Amino acid sequence: MNCTFVECARCMIEHAGLGKRYWGKAVMKTMFLRNRCPTCAIYQDKSPYQIWTTKKPILANLKVFGCHAYVQVPQEKRLKFDLKSSLCRFLGYAEHQKSYRFEDVSTGAIKISRDATYMESTFDDGVRKYNSGSTIVECHHQEDDEQDTSDVNMESSILRRRRVD
Repeated sequence: MNCTFVECARCMIEHAGLGKRYWGKAVMKTMFLRNRCPTCAIYQDKSPYQIWTTKKPILANLKVFGCHAYVQVPQEKRLKFDLKSSLCRFLGYAEHQKSYRFEDVSTGAIKISRDATYMESTFDDGVRKYNSGSTIVECHHQEDDEQDTSDVNMESSILRRRRVD
């Protein structure tokens, strides 16, 4: 079971392009997901969350680990011409609250908020920003064969990440 958590957390960190220092948050997110997924170990394929609380888990609130989000800055904490939101990185779910946990990209401060706009396909690993949406690009290569003078067209599909500058 622990190996499953570690592998899932490693995949989330790699997908988001984050460093190893986020392993704790990734493992917490993995446990959160695992507790809300049905399992055959429990009678009638219920989730551990459902057995513990007798409520079905709400899966509509799930977000992609490490994605960018614009978190609303409360009106009390900003002046008239300050930005109404700040760019943050989604790290998981707050404990004992119906909120989300974020890390401010510019300051590194941890924020807990319910009000955010998510960009679930945009990540930042500190060096480059990229969109994880996969694009299939067709490449047409022409090779000259020494024995045959006719052109040979080779088509290949390459799966590539779209870079966002």
